[in-house]
Amino acid sequence: MDHLQSIDEWVKAHRNELLEQLSGLVRTRTDNTPPSGREKAGQEYLHRLMAPAFPERDLDLFELDEVPGLREHPLFFTHIDGLERQYRDRPNFVARLPGSGGGASLVFSGHMDTVPVMEQRWEAFADPYSGGIKEGKMYGRGVADMKAGTFCGFAALRCLKELGIRLKGDVYAESVVDEEYGGVNGTIACRLRYPDTDFAILSEPSGLTAIIETAGGSIWKATVEEGGPGGYAMKTNPIYKLAHIVHCLREYDREVYSKLAYPSDYKGQMDLALWPFLVHAGGRNYLENASYVPKSGCAYFYLPVLFGTSEPEVRAQFTGFMNRRLAELEDFRDGLPTFQTVLRWLEPHKTDVRHPGMKAVREGFRELGLPYVEQALSLPCDAFAFQRASKTEVVVIGPRGGNYHGIDEYVEIESVFDLIRLMAVTAVAYCS
Repeated sequence: MDHLQSIDEWVKAHRNELLEQLSGLVRTRTDNTPPSGREKAGQEYLHRLMAPAFPERDLDLFELDEVPGLREHPLFFTHIDGLERQYRDRPNFVARLPGSGGGASLVFSGHMDTVPVMEQRWEAFADPYSGGIKEGKMYGRGVADMKAGTFCGFAALRCLKELGIRLKGDVYAESVVDEEYGGVNGTIACRLRYPDTDFAILSEPSGLTAIIETAGGSIWKATVEEGGPGGYAMKTNPIYKLAHIVHCLREYDREVYSKLAYPSDYKGQMDLALWPFLVHAGGRNYLENASYVPKSGCAYFYLPVLFGTSEPEVRAQFTGFMNRRLAELEDFRDGLPTFQTVLRWLEPHKTDVRHPGMKAVREGFRELGLPYVEQALSLPCDAFAFQRASKTEVVVIGPRGGNYHGIDEYVEIESVFDLIRLMAVTAVAYCS
């Protein structure tokens, strides 16, 4: 029996078990709640799933502060919107299938943390953490972004182990903490702990396409502050200033993003735009305000960038544009707003498509009869950290899903099984 047939039969034989395990992972809450998070229960859940098949020496559940040099690393980012990130009881988890030696190494990577649920009642299933299945889709917060993809890496590793497929290179599956909200420190910790891994499949939901380029960017905050006693005595209203700022943000979006020159082979795949998403001044309702004019206010927005754009370049272009436009307005005669980023600079990433790992990926798609498509993604992720914190090349390939960070987030079940097969087959092609 060849490896493709045995992998396919293993996945079919374990289908119901794998679905129940993934559903259990979705039911295990692992919300990222800056400056801390609750990923530990999910990591321990994966550890329990892997422990029957793997010796403890090949299972690594570790705290980030156990990694020497992590906090001194230039990519380590300590704060989010002025709050220091906390990593106590937020372990990473790595499982290893050791090779016999002399082969290339591969890691299946994903993050355990999810964004919280803002709307408590969902439509498909009332419980947003249900892990319920309906019409070929599994629903729940984080099932697409990205518990399904993360789970697939561990399932593929278990498949290879239980089938006794011998490889020359090591194969890893890892689940990191704190990727959401521009964290990435969990990913950096794994890169420093396993710096010699040759290739990575990062299983963010991609619709089973190979994402070979991702955009970057950061969350920004524009702040206006007024002197004086406040209340009715205010001469300049911060709310008017915020309205001007939002208007100028839209002008910048039209001036810059509508005129971006995208790479010709990515036409239609990227559509970058500036996203204002929070404006605040004077409280949330009338009872918190008592009809006074506030002394301060702020606006938050996401500013994306294409690969090949540097952070200093973006800062100079954006702040120069905004300050020139706002300086022309009477409301800003006494001073301009403060512009600052509130989380790390999420760097764009680009995969070297000539890397031997990509050849193995393409071979895996071909063996499984899946269409192979290379695309670019408008959103940022932690892919850049693989290249910047280690020598690991990376491609993003994950399952099909939808409603990421929204109501009724889901993943398509058949794409989960296709991803498990693809990961296992790619490992055989690359690590043997």
